[in-house]
Amino acid sequence: MDTQEMKIIHLYDRQDPEIQVKLEKNSKGYNWEITFKGENADAVLAKIREVNKKLNEEYGGER
Repeated sequence: MDTQEMKIIHLYDRQDPEIQVKLEKNSKGYNWEITFKGENADAVLAKIREVNKKLNEEYGGER
């Protein structure tokens, strides 16, 4: 009797990092939390600065 071999190969498509923003309105204005994951610390910090700047322009932050 022949033996058969079965192989299962899992392939995962590498996805781009995802930005998550949590925006809260309170009595003093707005607060937010930015989450961004990546392998390069400089690139991560640059992206967080960019998003934070846009949020400040749009919502002004806490007053």
